Amino acid sequence: MSKIPAAERTLNLLRTMADIGQPATAARLAKRIGIPRSSCYQLLEVLKNQGFAIHFEKEKRWGLGLAAWELGSAYQRHEPLERLAKPVITKLVSEFAAKTPVVGHLGVLDGSDVLYLLEQRPAKSLKLVTDVGVRLPAHLTASGRAMLARLDQKQLSASFRGRELATRTNLGPKSLIELKQLLAQEKDQGFALEVDEVTMGYASVGVAIVDHLGHPIAGLAITLQSRELEKLQLSQLAQVLIASANDLSRKFGHNG
Repeated sequence: MSKIPAAERTLNLLRTMADIGQPATAARLAKRIGIPRSSCYQLLEVLKNQGFAIHFEKEKRWGLGLAAWELGSAYQRHEPLERLAKPVITKLVSEFAAKTPVVGHLGVLDGSDVLYLLEQRPAKSLKLVTDVGVRLPAHLTASGRAMLARLDQKQLSASFRGRELATRTNLGPKSLIELKQLLAQEKDQGFALEVDEVTMGYASVGVAIVDHLGHPIAGLAITLQSRELEKLQLSQLAQVLIASANDLSRKFGHNG
């Protein structure tokens, strides 16, 4: 067998795991890319240590880790995502402005944080900590939780297990158990809601934009003063956001 550089083997392994689309045994992966099982195990261990692979011990299978999804999102979010999302956010902010000033956001997961890529503010600006390039804990933000709710439970655990979750206002989930319970609830209702968790006096409603596999590539959110939330009727606000996110998701191949 001809010698294949380690980097090429690693890339072939990642590509194969993505093509299979579900956790697979090391033996199956080794056979697919044509390398010894022992070599495949070594590569998988390196990928696991870097967050690019997850080992499901009970099933004796390997799947892509959170870092792999983040890497894919890093490409997707650049030109296409920002270009497609900007007019959507501008329209949302403009439409809601008739009732109350809102700020529109587009963010992506970066580890356990949300990284904001776009922000559209109204003419009468609100005093927020968010801005393009700002990072905030994903578990406290509406856009972040909307994305986290779409992750596999084991991917979620890999990012937050054993950590005491930080708070900004002493509100919000403080442990992985609390976070999982909240994410399950928000996933069922179709949107995430945070009130006073990032900044006292402000609330946000967020939904996820997903790709053809249903993995979150971005979070779309609207922020407004907490006391103004009832003016927009939460259910109607959520439905408008969900429809916008679904439209964007379809443009990235999602047919659900």
